Formats: sequence, structure tokens, C-alpha cells
Amino acid sequence: MGLLGNLEQRLDQIVNGSFSKAFKSEVQPVELGAALQQEIDNRAGTINGQTVVPNIFIIELGPTDHERLGTYFGTLSVELATLADSYTHEQRYTAVDLAQISFDLDQALETGVFRIRSAAAKRPEGVTPPSGLDQDSTPQMPKSAFIPAATPYLISITGEEFKITQSVTNIGRGVEADIQIDDTSVSRIHCSIVLGSDVLIRDLGSTNGTIVDGARVTESVLRNGSIIKIGNITLTYMSQ
Repeated sequence: MGLLGNLEQRLDQIVNGSFSKAFKSEVQPVELGAALQQEIDNRAGTINGQTVVPNIFIIELGPTDHERLGTYFGTLSVELATLADSYTHEQRYTAVDLAQISFDLDQALETGVFRIRSAAAKRPEGVTPPSGLDQDSTPQMPKSAFIPAATPYLISITGEEFKITQSVTNIGRGVEADIQIDDTSVSRIHCSIVLGSDVLIRDLGSTNGTIVDGARVTESVLRNGSIIKIGNITLTYMSQ
């Protein structure tokens, strides 16, 4: 039986069949597993001759699915992390650390629709492997294969740097913004930067708009060196 088949069987045994009732027409665990494997393949990149893949995964769910799945987040995190680590080893990929799975709510997503965001990074200090994962029996990558992930950042024309360390970083003039810019041309919450398979910038209904590489955008993919203009403020996005 394949990895996905094993995942589905274990989940069914753990919750005594309640998954089949809870997920009849909504997101199913095996769908998350398949999408997780696809995300790993899609994000694979060659660094120093090794194929490096993400190990930190955030699964975004709509309100209905998030509420229904909430009871099972602990179980799903363990099983999906085990799946990710097994798949990474099976495909001879290199990971920076063991997999970590978390769930987030996206009010805009419809029932049955989900999104996976990922990154290659060391897990935060104090985060232990999932309880269902036997670290002694899990194939470990050599220490030389551990490659630290770069932290993206914004840099102003004056040289001030703003590190982007959250999955969603809000930028604006208001005190509630993650990156606060004290300029009247900038809205209180002007735009956000979203880390994922692509790094996106989203305008949040700002008064003066968000311009990327000379074009006004509501949403745009950021590349290393992209020039962002927020009101009268110019920032450069750096991914490495």
C-alpha cells in the first residue's frame, strides 16, 4: 500500500470512522496528503548540487472546513508530517529539518477548497517532532545537507531593512501594522506580503495604491530585486 493509502487507513483507525462522516463533501485527509506531496515536488530546487524541498507547511482552509477539521488538527499534523518526511526520503530529496504542519483559517476560501503555503526553514526552538514520529527510525539527512533558509526582507532607499518573518506581513502607517511606515501617503494597513510557493504582495484597498516594478497592482508575485512603491515610499524586495 502506498503512502497515501497508509495515511488514509491510519486516520480511519484513529477516529473510528468519523472521518468518513465529517468529510463526506468537504476536504478529505487524503486530498491534503496528495497536495502535500505535490507541493514538495513543485518547490524542489537545486542548491549546491542537492535537491532541497520545503519542510514547513501551512494548510489554509475555509471557515466550514476549518471548523469541521479543528477536532482533528493534532492527528492530521502528526500524520501529514510523517507523510512529508517519508515522501522526502523516498524521493531522495534534502530537507532542512523534519516536517512541521499547521493549519490556518482563510475566510475567502470556499468549502472544499484549500491552499498550502510552504518554506524551507529550521523549526522554531522548542518545537519537538510530532508524537507519532519515531525520530530514531526516521532517515536523517547528513548535517552537511542542512542548508539554512534565507530570510526575505525589504530595504528602503535610505538603507533601512525590514525582515519578513511571518507567513503574512502587513505593511502600513498604523500601529497595528507588522512593518510600520510613518508617512502620510501610506494607508494605516496598506498592503501585505504573503510567503508561499510564490511570494505575493497584496494591496489592501489603500488610498494611493501599491506599485510593483512600475505597474499598479492589486496582487503581484515578488521577485528578488522587485521595486515596490507604497504611497511616496520606495522599497526593494530581497529574497536572499
